[in-house]
Amino acid sequence: MYYEFYIDQFFVEHLLTGYLLMRLTVKISRADISWKRVLAGSFVNTVTMMLAICAGVSWWYFSGLLLAGAFLFAGKTWKNLINGMISLLLVTICFGGMLEAILGLWGLPPVLGAIFAAVLVEAANTYREKQRLQMERIVEIKLTFLEKTASVCGMIDTGNQLTEPLTGRPVSIVEETAVKALLGDGWEARRGFYLIPYHSLGKDKGWMKGVLIDQMVVGKGERAAVILKPLLALYNGEVSTGKQYQMILHPQHAAPGKIEGGE
Repeated sequence: MYYEFYIDQFFVEHLLTGYLLMRLTVKISRADISWKRVLAGSFVNTVTMMLAICAGVSWWYFSGLLLAGAFLFAGKTWKNLINGMISLLLVTICFGGMLEAILGLWGLPPVLGAIFAAVLVEAANTYREKQRLQMERIVEIKLTFLEKTASVCGMIDTGNQLTEPLTGRPVSIVEETAVKALLGDGWEARRGFYLIPYHSLGKDKGWMKGVLIDQMVVGKGERAAVILKPLLALYNGEVSTGKQYQMILHPQHAAPGKIEGGE
């Protein structure tokens, strides 16, 4: 039995596929590698696979991937090299599975299928990174008011620049129901309150009551931020659609160390 082997077509298809694979790997591993080096790594992989086919040695297929990965991450630390090789292996598995599914379901040409598979894998990674970053910004917060304490989950939001207009104090936003037991009934008469204007949270404009509590501890350990007399705005609703957190922190309320939040 004989097969026709178009070496030029094989070279172009695998050069493109290898480039897409390695570009995804570089992005996922956050490595500082130029596109020229990525293309050269794909060239090494393609040439090795062509030699493997011509020699009839199947295990060379995998050596091509190893050589390309070693070339791609050459000059990096051993830790970065190992992480890069693992990333390349995982991307190859995900990409290969996605490509097989696309070709099987829609019968696209291999080149178009490879591009489509790369787009889907990259989109999945972008979504995963977005979720990871959001989870890293969610912290445990301990609130103290008149010798009572309560714990809530908060998200550090660099876009929250809400301040009290008269004093310029930074303001963190908390769900009113999350601190209702902490503040107790009639807290306004005991401590007094601020009126804080806002222009978001589902409304064009409005007012929130603000309360100056005794202390707020954001996070744990050496990275914890301890804020004395922070100003909190009470929001009548949910600040997180997925109920992942009950508080939106002002960036100044998340800096490690001990600060006076009421100044």
